[in-house]
Amino acid sequence: MMAVCRFVLVLLFGAINLINGQEYKITFAQNEELPKWTFVGNVSDAPGFLNSIPAADRGSLLFHFLEQTMINSILSIHDETGSLFTTVVVDRESLPECQVSEKCELLFDIAATSKRKDSSLFEIISVKVVINDLNDNSPTFPRDTQAIAISEAAANGSSYIIENAIDNDTGANNSIQYYELVGDKNVFDLRVERKLDESFSVKLVVIGRLDREKKDSYTCTVIAKDGGNPQRVGTMELNITITDENDNAPFFAQTSYNITVKEDTQDGAGILQISATDNDINENSWLLYRLSSRQSDIEEIKSLFYINEHTGVLSIIGQLVYDPNKVYKIIVEAIDRGKPPLPSTNQAEVTVYIEDTGNNPPTVQINLISSGTGRMVNVSEFSTKGTFVAHVEVKDKDTGQNGDVSCSVDDASFALEPLSIKGYKVVVAKTLDSEKQDLHTVVVTCEDKGSPVLSSSDSFLVRVTDENDMVPKFTKKNYFEDFYENNERGDLVISVRATDDDKSNTNNSKIEYYLDSSVKDYFAIDASTGTIRALTRFDREEKSVWTFKVFARDFGNPPLTGNATVNIRIKDENDNAPKFTNTTFVFYVQENLPSDSVADRLTAKDYDADENGMFTYAISDTKETKLPFLLFPDGVIKTTMELDREAKSSYEFSVIAIDKGIPKRTSSAKVIIKVSDVNDESPKIVFPKKDVNDTIVIDHLKPSGTFITQIEAYDLDEGINSKLSYVIEDGNVDRLFLLNLKSGILSMAQPYEVEENTEENFRLVIAVHDGGIPQRSERCELNILIRYSNVTISVTTPVSSGPNTNIIIVVVVIFLTFFLSLAIIIVICVIRKFDRDRMKTQNIQINKLPNNMTEIRDNTANGVIMTRPYDKVDSLKKRKEVSFSFEDDLDGMQDHEMSFSNNSVFNEPVTERIHLKQFKEYYI
Repeated sequence: MMAVCRFVLVLLFGAINLINGQEYKITFAQNEELPKWTFVGNVSDAPGFLNSIPAADRGSLLFHFLEQTMINSILSIHDETGSLFTTVVVDRESLPECQVSEKCELLFDIAATSKRKDSSLFEIISVKVVINDLNDNSPTFPRDTQAIAISEAAANGSSYIIENAIDNDTGANNSIQYYELVGDKNVFDLRVERKLDESFSVKLVVIGRLDREKKDSYTCTVIAKDGGNPQRVGTMELNITITDENDNAPFFAQTSYNITVKEDTQDGAGILQISATDNDINENSWLLYRLSSRQSDIEEIKSLFYINEHTGVLSIIGQLVYDPNKVYKIIVEAIDRGKPPLPSTNQAEVTVYIEDTGNNPPTVQINLISSGTGRMVNVSEFSTKGTFVAHVEVKDKDTGQNGDVSCSVDDASFALEPLSIKGYKVVVAKTLDSEKQDLHTVVVTCEDKGSPVLSSSDSFLVRVTDENDMVPKFTKKNYFEDFYENNERGDLVISVRATDDDKSNTNNSKIEYYLDSSVKDYFAIDASTGTIRALTRFDREEKSVWTFKVFARDFGNPPLTGNATVNIRIKDENDNAPKFTNTTFVFYVQENLPSDSVADRLTAKDYDADENGMFTYAISDTKETKLPFLLFPDGVIKTTMELDREAKSSYEFSVIAIDKGIPKRTSSAKVIIKVSDVNDESPKIVFPKKDVNDTIVIDHLKPSGTFITQIEAYDLDEGINSKLSYVIEDGNVDRLFLLNLKSGILSMAQPYEVEENTEENFRLVIAVHDGGIPQRSERCELNILIRYSNVTISVTTPVSSGPNTNIIIVVVVIFLTFFLSLAIIIVICVIRKFDRDRMKTQNIQINKLPNNMTEIRDNTANGVIMTRPYDKVDSLKKRKEVSFSFEDDLDGMQDHEMSFSNNSVFNEPVTERIHLKQFKEYYI
């Protein structure tokens, strides 16, 4: 009843929806394998849905699945928001809707209603959720191994169907893309064809010659690979058995037999066993013996002799008659039971002599005691010399020479040893080897010494049983294989193979493989196939070569083990970028070097090998508009022009190292090149300038230390090359002026007086030297104009100051002359008195220095007062000097001390030192 109601409701809602004519659809895409409660989407986002909902219902919407299907077990909807969530981890391959079609689409309807009681709202939203496939399934074969039987007569190009692998993933990348065959690629190959339904037809194709007698089985591995990332693979082992074809004819190992038969031998008595061999197996090796029909006397032979077609025993069927001139030549041939049957490649000839019974030949009877069947005895190949094989009983009823019997054996592997009674014993004469010959036909012949000599013979078969005497032997003593790093666990590394020459299909020849325990965490080997796989991801930079032992052990008792050495060279992948030795390189290059000079070399290291570890350098980025450097691929940086530090002192740019691997990898570094200074710039004098401002006007009687001016100069070099010194080279008559060596401040060395209303001009030649090597200099001329003035205030006036300045000075002098005259006289008197007092205690030493310089040293204060050009000593003798030494200009000397001296080479030295502040107060 509920089902009927639900059906009516669906029809009713469908009719309402048709009447409204509105259809809402929305599609979402979602990857599989995401965690549960992953947000899928909101159904209310369906185009046009919210716009069609009345405003009164928009805040009261409810959402439900329209039908209860399996979708409810996968997805959940929030009834108020319309948000869809996964309730499980979605596996696309497990969904029934996705197992047939390549596209996985979940289709369902959502009903939208309103919580309002008086609302008639009902809408249906059609939802499609597309589940995107991930490569989460590996190709899988229906079974781990497939057995294939191939005839050794199969022609090249013969193909055999291989079961396909199945990959539950879909799409061009995640599904199976190709197959690969590993092992015996010189004999087999794969033929893979894609069908219309995108499945594959996989066939094993014979491309080499098969010979079961040389090798009767092969083991290969078929690998199915998908196109996903990471790639997944599946493997199946092919056990290929080479079936026998009747391609080997029987042959007789012994082609000649000689036998003597008594003429009274009974009918049906066997006289000789003949055997042939066929290297094929089963019915192809089962033999039938027959007498050759092409013998001329075949009818006579058939009347007397018969050969058992199955055993090869030659018997008598008629009455023999002795004839001294008669010898029977019987030709025997063999034919196998293959299809078609093959006759033997050769024939055996039996020569039968008929003996007269008047002298009876000895009778020979062979007694087989050890294990065996019929006329066959089993003897181990481990049997030592002298091991008992069979007993030979010899009887001769005759007497005398006719009864004197001796026996021999025709196979050198065996010998006869006489017994004290009752005949001989057959023993092993030399080492037996079942691998070389596993079946021996032993014929014992006994003869008497009568006349004629009569003989008899008997034969039996000896099967040499196999013992575990052959050590498994690998096809190679050393295996070499290249294997790329960054592999996946389980990837095939190499296949090894060993053989055991013991008898096939026995425990002695059955082999199992195992590896040296030292590599058990890194490699694994299939015990039955010899396939070696990786157990870890290899890194060539950690270890590039793996060398270990692989062992092959048979199942004999005791087991024997052989070994070989496996050498795995881990091939490099470009997984390391070049690495600079420094993140920032700071290089220094001297300016003025010629173009193409080497600045320095970049260094980096790449831990990859071969081309992956080779790299070149290049400039990647620079803010310079024109970079005067060229970077060579080997990292050498050269200049492209002469550098001028004064124009630009440093350059900065970025470089990269690019390796030659695929894909290419790079790293970057920063390069700073600093231009080292060379003393290539001479000092530049800013003041004074000739014909511009090269004249200074001062009043006469300026006291010692009065600031006149400062020589202004600069040098574009740096460091010691730009450190300037100032020297008066000419014009400083009577040492009237003092020029500070470091600061270039020019001051009065002593007061100078000119006559009233006169002036005197002093032209000084001033040299400015830098501190470089070689030293560079610049010279200028400065005119000092000392004029008469009644004003005691120090005024320093460059000529270039103009007429307005001179007028102001004149006016000031006129107004102040009267008021200051008295003060000037008093100051002059005090100064002269102070000089006289200082001369009494002064201890001054004058030293001549290089470069025409003189050092004035105050020994009392243990200090240097000044350094100045050396003038002639005669000029020092003419007058006393008052000199001042300023380390800086007067504005910077507030807290310094100033030294001054009254130098005379003829008077007692006097020294005074006063504080600059006291000096200013005293003189000003």
